[in-house]
Amino acid sequence: MNAAAARRALVAVARRLDERGLVAGAEGNVSVRLDRDRILVTPSQVPKHALRVDDLVIVHLGAPKTRVAKSARGRVATRRATSELALHTEIYAARPDVGAVVHAHPVCATGFAIRRQAIPANALAEVAGVIGPVPVVGYRRPGTTALGTAAAGALSRSQARADVALLANHGAVAVGPSLDVALARMESLEQAAASVVAARILGGVRGLPDREVRWLAQARKRRG
Repeated sequence: MNAAAARRALVAVARRLDERGLVAGAEGNVSVRLDRDRILVTPSQVPKHALRVDDLVIVHLGAPKTRVAKSARGRVATRRATSELALHTEIYAARPDVGAVVHAHPVCATGFAIRRQAIPANALAEVAGVIGPVPVVGYRRPGTTALGTAAAGALSRSQARADVALLANHGAVAVGPSLDVALARMESLEQAAASVVAARILGGVRGLPDREVRWLAQARKRRG
């Protein structure tokens, strides 16, 4: 994907997050890897429904946050990259396979994050078989390298590498090889969280047997 196409795709994903109620106001941030050394990321303090391609910022991985980036037409960018930039750069550094990162505040999934409670893997076939592990990252201040490092660690543990995580008292993050996959994982995470909340309101979760959860997890691994 060239830079112009990446800009259009990122704006579409950001607007989708707003339309689905996964962010509010200027919340959330999205990025996509352009190449080994550069990512394209949403700016700070711009509502996702109002985002334009010229607002996006190119960041050179490993460079200081203040490094000047170019807009779509080659002008010096007037926007600053998201204040959550470290969340993105730390994940890209830890996961070379990741091509896109989506950070949002979906209501039900964030409710689990506030409780610092994992979404049960046995509640839905989709949790074990599609979403995969959902670690809860302990609270770190938003915008800090500490948060990025903790999230990257949770997403890259060798035994059960995850593609989504809950950020305690903050929100959620999803990654994928592309923007579409990362967005789909964020939407599926919120759907699963909302379904578990609904089941608990109706009297409680009747979970799948352990052997079925293991089978679903293995099927997910086989699909890659």
